[in-house]
Amino acid sequence: MKKYPLLSLGVLATIFAAQSVQSATIVAVDDNYVLNSASSTVQNADGNLVVKNASNNIRKSWLKFDLNGMDADLSQSGTVTLTLATTTSADTSFKLALYALDDTGVTAPTWTESTITWSNAPGNDTGGSGIRGLESDETSLLGETDSIPASTAAGTQYQFTISTLSTYLQSDNTITVIAISSNQPDPGPAFNFASSENATEAWRPTLEFTAIPEPSSAALIGIAGFIAVALRSRNRR
Repeated sequence: MKKYPLLSLGVLATIFAAQSVQSATIVAVDDNYVLNSASSTVQNADGNLVVKNASNNIRKSWLKFDLNGMDADLSQSGTVTLTLATTTSADTSFKLALYALDDTGVTAPTWTESTITWSNAPGNDTGGSGIRGLESDETSLLGETDSIPASTAAGTQYQFTISTLSTYLQSDNTITVIAISSNQPDPGPAFNFASSENATEAWRPTLEFTAIPEPSSAALIGIAGFIAVALRSRNRR
């Protein structure tokens, strides 16, 4: 009986080298803001997401990224980018905080931009002393900007890091992030960030992540050639 050589570490190295690490970027598939003074009404983002900190007329924004079929390396980090859609004009500066929904699993809540309201938004603190924020047992802070001053230009971008994508992956292979204004003045200014429907494509909210491509055709041909040479060498002995 002939014995055929096993793949060597060199061949395995060739395979993994062929699977070069690449980055991929996707735009949010669902996004909208909610308003506490219209708690059961679906808002119309109309190209912009709104955030505002106040005791009333509070606005918070939800964004969903779909990783189905993306071959994302979920053990790696990701970067969310949000872009100002209008030049800020209020006298009061503010800070933007981004959270991730971590209420994951088979019973994790789902939402769409056409159904989300203040009352049903996952992770939203809908009343009491924490009404300006989010439910601490359902969300995790990803980061907060420095103070954003008045007259900040439209098109200014802000980035936030998700340290490990798998931590916030929902049962439907999506990740939800939530943007709120974290300044203290009451009422604070309202600011617009570009939504996935914004007319300027470069301003739309994105998630960048590490993708794992399939082995290239060249690599597979090289592996086949290595095996063929090894077999011929074996048969000549």
